[in-house]
Amino acid sequence: MIDAEMKRKIPKLETWEDVLTSNVFGLLELIEYKHLLGLISMASNHKNVSVEDKLKDKKIKTVELWKYFKGIGEPDILVTLDDGTFFIIEVKYFGQEHNKKGNQVEDNSEETDKQEDGQLSKYLKINNKPSDFIIYLTANYQSIKQIEDSKSDSKDCLDKIYHIHWEQFNEYLGKIKNLEGIEKNIINKIIKYLDYKGFKHWAGFSYNKESYDIKITTKGFYGNK
Repeated sequence: MIDAEMKRKIPKLETWEDVLTSNVFGLLELIEYKHLLGLISMASNHKNVSVEDKLKDKKIKTVELWKYFKGIGEPDILVTLDDGTFFIIEVKYFGQEHNKKGNQVEDNSEETDKQEDGQLSKYLKINNKPSDFIIYLTANYQSIKQIEDSKSDSKDCLDKIYHIHWEQFNEYLGKIKNLEGIEKNIINKIIKYLDYKGFKHWAGFSYNKESYDIKITTKGFYGNK
């Protein structure tokens, strides 16, 4: 919430995704984004190719939220690596059809999809320097398919857009071992927050075993003891 307030993102209702970004990545900042590269290494593009190889042996240099670029806009997260390359993380709840920035209309029309795809293409050319790739972080498993079906981006652009689901993000955090102190508290806080948002795998129905453990005492058709 602190970052969102400083960037004057609150209290505009249409920018609720900015609050999500601030809450999650603001907490990760407190542990210097220690697990961020591991988190996004699970992302894959429309060819089901993982982004993991692009991150091999690299470290994070800086992470900037909502940095403004003239003629392009404000990518949610700009991550610069120690070798000088950088990539964008675009945060969404359900995908490109929800919560557009600016004056775009929130609908599922083909025109709206093309506007969003065009914005992603712009992010690949910040300051005329090509970014390595874009991470599309959403709660919609069809996000990449929607971008691909719109056919408004070149094949090369599509190859550079990688998707990771919020559930994968949450699941990865839950599998981190040997956490201690402030790091453990922060990771657990993020997990609790993502669970609250509904970004978790369905674990089936739960019930109180004692309440449903009914003993059958009927003997025969009518008999009962």
